Amino acid sequence: MKLFIRFSTRDLILIGILAAIGLAIKPIVSPISKAISAPLLLPGGSFAGGFYMMWMVLAVMLTGKPGAGTLFGVIQAVVVLVQGSFGNHGALSLLTYTVPGIIVDAAALILIGRSKLLLLNHLVLTALANMTGAFLMSVIIFRHPLVMVLVSLCTALASGIVGGYLSWFIDFEITKLGLNPNKDK
Repeated sequence: MKLFIRFSTRDLILIGILAAIGLAIKPIVSPISKAISAPLLLPGGSFAGGFYMMWMVLAVMLTGKPGAGTLFGVIQAVVVLVQGSFGNHGALSLLTYTVPGIIVDAAALILIGRSKLLLLNHLVLTALANMTGAFLMSVIIFRHPLVMVLVSLCTALASGIVGGYLSWFIDFEITKLGLNPNKDK
């Protein structure tokens, strides 16, 4: 229970809303991404993952609190398990949804304290989250050979960079409007 003490009610609501958005866009983005990635022989999940992971990074950046990414991943994993919804891989969903959050939280502790380059933070964190998810899916769920794992990771890196830019843009606009009390205009 001490984990939640550091989060304000606003933080918890924000993390919950962003986690819900991340899950809600999957059924919309997935068919579109597969229509683009399949002819290019790229893995659809890695290709679209930047758009899913950007919401996690946005939660971390908007709250500015350690553990936001992990909590985001746990919320998504529990919802997927309970609903049996899109992207459900049984109990392994706890791993595939939570580990990217742990990685983002760890990287955020290093990056955010050292770099004031907000765009760079979003790009790196989203790419790391997407590459972590792609790696877990490739190795644990699909058991791809090394070449396919590398293709998946490269695709996840590119998609993560695009998602990181979108995450930064949303963060920038929220801050510009004065809606983020954690940052100055």
